[in-house]
Amino acid sequence: MSGGDIHAAARSGDLSKLQSILASNPLAVNSRDKHSRNSVSYSLFYSSLSLILIQSFLPSLHLAAWAGQAQVVSYLCKQKADVGAAAMDDMGAIHFAAQKGHLEVVRTLLSSGVSVRATNRKGFTPLHYAVQGSHLEVIKVLLKKGASLDAKTKAGKTPLDLAVSEEIRSLLKEREQAAEEVNTGGKGRLNNLILQGHRWINRKLQ
Repeated sequence: MSGGDIHAAARSGDLSKLQSILASNPLAVNSRDKHSRNSVSYSLFYSSLSLILIQSFLPSLHLAAWAGQAQVVSYLCKQKADVGAAAMDDMGAIHFAAQKGHLEVVRTLLSSGVSVRATNRKGFTPLHYAVQGSHLEVIKVLLKKGASLDAKTKAGKTPLDLAVSEEIRSLLKEREQAAEEVNTGGKGRLNNLILQGHRWINRKLQ
């Protein structure tokens, strides 16, 4: 059988054919097509989770995240895939998921321990990508998990600078204002405590 047979099986989700091919030639699982895609890539793109499970090795978490394959991502995380691994330009799986707006994938990665503030080589965080793509629900999840509104890319851009949607701009501005009020209030309370402390010390010294 040719390498194209296994790719066709993966693409169509034909598990029995794929198992037959791999039984006679286990190494075929890593054969690539002219676009450098292997059977795992096809399986991920065509949501064929069962095809992934027949091999004990872990497929690309980044590819699964990019393709929005929530089931595959969940499976890989449970199999202790390196969720914090970086690909080209230090892109993590969560960057791809946020960029594409795959909400469930983002949630799965965060619950598996991925840092919500992870940055790539360009200084982009998942929030930068979610804002840039106008993925509102992903933005809300990232903010709830502690994404930084002050994080800047290497070009000096904050998430707000990348916002195109007025709804998203308003949301980010509201969050910034709320954070500023909390910080200001906290500093005010601290100053009051310091002042009270000084008064107490002065009374003791008199």
